[in-house]
Amino acid sequence: MFVVSTLAGVATVQARVDLSESTQYYTAKGQTGKEVARHMARRGPRSGFLARAIAQTWYSPKIDGDLVLRDGVCRARDPAVKLHIRYTYPRLGPEAGPRLQKRWSAFMKGVVKHESQHAALARQMATRMDELLTGFAMRVEGRSCRAAQRELSRRLDAIWKAYDLRQNTFDRAEHRRGGEVDKLLRALVR
Repeated sequence: MFVVSTLAGVATVQARVDLSESTQYYTAKGQTGKEVARHMARRGPRSGFLARAIAQTWYSPKIDGDLVLRDGVCRARDPAVKLHIRYTYPRLGPEAGPRLQKRWSAFMKGVVKHESQHAALARQMATRMDELLTGFAMRVEGRSCRAAQRELSRRLDAIWKAYDLRQNTFDRAEHRRGGEVDKLLRALVR
């Protein structure tokens, strides 16, 4: 994930978050809200091993750069955080009538709002990783940054885990009975 180097005399630069996004779609078929909800439950993006989701925000941070040793301190050289966010949304099939299309429009507005919150948390995570890389400096004994690499990896992993927990907490609140996603589904199938 992060390349270790022992080049001496190389200046560090500020890390940066390089964000890219993409969107993909699948068709949600049905003539009623119940049919459409059932189809999404069977054909939506995977959420875990067996479960399916209505929509999904997938993200993957990539850390680039080198750790360099100078005057007994390891620092990041040319650090960069690349974050790709991919959204998967349903599209209503052509067999839906005008009444269902109107409910669908309101439903999708809420779904996009929900997924954008997941993306916002992913961007916050990438910013925290960026801040860690930018400020990382560790005094080491010897001529290697291996110990610093392990410490940096441990800290990056801790950031990932903290934001994964925040993502899961957000989903539990939104998907609970009476939560925003539950309300959206109820309005769609009525």
